[in-house]
Amino acid sequence: MTELALTMRRWSLKGFRLVIQSLAAQWLILFIPLLCMATNQVMFARLPHRELAPIFDVLLEIATSMIPVGVAVALILRFIQYIFIIKPESPVRALIADVKWIVTKPAMFINALPVVIAIVIYNKAILDLKPQIPYLNGFKWDETFMQLDRTLHFGVDPWRLLQPLMGYDYVTFAACLLYNLWFIALFGTMVWFAFQKQSSELRTRFFLSYMLIWWIGGGLMAVYFSSAGPAYYERLGLMPDPYTDLMAYLNSVNTRLPIWSLSTQDLLWDGYTGKSEALGISAFPSMHNGNAALFALTFRHINKYLGWFFAAYAVVILVTSVHLAWHYAVDGYGAIALSCLIWWLSGAVAKYLHRRPTMIQHNRDMETLARG
Repeated sequence: MTELALTMRRWSLKGFRLVIQSLAAQWLILFIPLLCMATNQVMFARLPHRELAPIFDVLLEIATSMIPVGVAVALILRFIQYIFIIKPESPVRALIADVKWIVTKPAMFINALPVVIAIVIYNKAILDLKPQIPYLNGFKWDETFMQLDRTLHFGVDPWRLLQPLMGYDYVTFAACLLYNLWFIALFGTMVWFAFQKQSSELRTRFFLSYMLIWWIGGGLMAVYFSSAGPAYYERLGLMPDPYTDLMAYLNSVNTRLPIWSLSTQDLLWDGYTGKSEALGISAFPSMHNGNAALFALTFRHINKYLGWFFAAYAVVILVTSVHLAWHYAVDGYGAIALSCLIWWLSGAVAKYLHRRPTMIQHNRDMETLARG
């Protein structure tokens, strides 16, 4: 065997050992999605038939949307960090050096592998579950949440309280745009934390919180508290509809400026009624609000200004989710409370995991590999 072949064999064995070590150190990030898949199967046993998301479609979505958008946002965040915080002589050259380092050093990819696998499993589980929610438990909570909204807001529907502030064409258009930018924030944050050269306590806490919020909130609670949201109140046959005026206003604005939420709401309803491919409707708790709160809780540990920025964005998401008829206000309140509770619990778990010898050794090896 030539010297080159021996060297390649040693690197292959070392790489395989480091991958196994990475999976073992980050086992809990992998376990929660598997637990989500298991609870799905228990719930699906009650259904006579169901159509599950093909794994190829899940991989295609991740490869064509989540990863490209996430990488772009992560690079932009890194560039901003260079300009305003690190301040090297040339932020552009520093960013190029980062990209070269990522390509030539496998530490980030080895460290990210458990997260990437977990995200694939999780997306598959969520895409399987969401279209089945109304069949597992029909939309029974909309009237209750509408009444609870009124009770909490002094007998007035929350959207009416917002209308004097937001009832203008360009304000509503901006609200729609900011609401949709949530996906970019989500993908960017996930890529930013996944592709770190080491598994920091904050990184572990973020992904534990993210997985638990979706499993408990977007899964178990969404099934139990099955609701469609204000946009579908009349379509569910609930009368009188307190959101008629809101929907009329949004449709009126849509004749002058594009309000994409309306077409998306129609698309989701067509999926629910069988007119198109099912995508899934679920209002409580709001994952837009839950994850926006998670961004604020996470980024305040990186930089106080980023923390305040994402806290403000969380408020914007809460307000716009009501204004665009996606959610009852309690959908947002419940999701934010859930995120705060899970963030607190995940902090203790992450601290414990990072005291384990497996994680300590994993981080040492990743640091060595990154320097080598």
